[in-house]
Amino acid sequence: MKKVLLTALAAATISVASAQNSAVNSAILNQKNGTLDKAQTEIDKAIAHEKTKDKAKTWFTRGTIYQDIIGHPIYGKMANDKTPEIVLESYNKTIELEGKDGQYAKQIPARLEMLYGQVLNQAVEFHNNQVWDKAIENYELALKVRPGDTTALKYGAYAAINQKDYKKALGFYDKMIASGNADEDVYKTKVQLLQESEASDDQVMAALAQGLKAHPNSVYLMQEELRYYLKNNRGDEAMAKLEKAIAADPKNASLHAVLGNLQEKKGNIDAAYKSYQKAIEVDPKNFDAYYNLAVLEFNKGVNVAKKAEKMDYATYQKRGKAVEAEANKHFQASVPYFEKALEIQPEDQATIKNLFSVYSRLGRKADADRMNKKLK
Repeated sequence: MKKVLLTALAAATISVASAQNSAVNSAILNQKNGTLDKAQTEIDKAIAHEKTKDKAKTWFTRGTIYQDIIGHPIYGKMANDKTPEIVLESYNKTIELEGKDGQYAKQIPARLEMLYGQVLNQAVEFHNNQVWDKAIENYELALKVRPGDTTALKYGAYAAINQKDYKKALGFYDKMIASGNADEDVYKTKVQLLQESEASDDQVMAALAQGLKAHPNSVYLMQEELRYYLKNNRGDEAMAKLEKAIAADPKNASLHAVLGNLQEKKGNIDAAYKSYQKAIEVDPKNFDAYYNLAVLEFNKGVNVAKKAEKMDYATYQKRGKAVEAEANKHFQASVPYFEKALEIQPEDQATIKNLFSVYSRLGRKADADRMNKKLK
């Protein structure tokens, strides 16, 4: 009697298991026939049943069915924000159950590449429609599919900036830096975001130091660091740091130009002039050095011209013309430097604007008109 009961029980167990395996097979068949709604119903049954919920085949099939729904011309409306996450969860569970070299797991890398494209396309669509929160969600999901992806990090940061979610934007940039794929602009933008979000000076200076470690020749980062040194009454430290850097790398024109900038800020104009000249000597195409030399001369002219403007009529009659002539010498001296800077960077609007101003002061109307046409 016992033997008969055991056999009947075993038969019942086999029957139930077969029924559930049948649900997986039915899901696969419906998937192949293109009836994804029925396929989804069947696989959801199998994924919830004790007999099939721990099988790699079940999870892999679930992943492929839900993935096929994304963007489908008929069944795409069945997808929602959670659908890509269900796909990713299914593939991760497949690998967990049978290892990365299993029958189904071997097919997952190609499937993940496809999923990455699907998710990124959704992110781009939301991005272009300026639905920033949804764009960010999809960029973050793309990063789960392909960790450290530069495209998702970069545009995720842009979306977060447009959303004015600077904390999230900084998170994207920090991940980009951690991935080792951060260019100079990433560090520059990180500094600007910290400044915009009113981070402490220590936080900003730490970001500047991080950026300069990766991009030691960044003029922007050097100048910002010097600005913070000066702001915190650490000008002598900044000067010592620069001089040490120049001693180690005397052919670095950017260092000489930044030293000149620091000397200028400290009021040592003669020393600044020499540093800018040294930068040009090292690198005849150093835009910053030419531009700053031009500004030095231009500002000297402005300061002298102000003396004439403050004179009373009698004093001006005696000395005004001579003072204006002295001012014009400085204006004239600035012209070759501005012109060389413009030759190096032909579209730089600050240079064009200053040349327009100095040409106008010197009565060079044709040249002033030429600059005016270049202004945007």
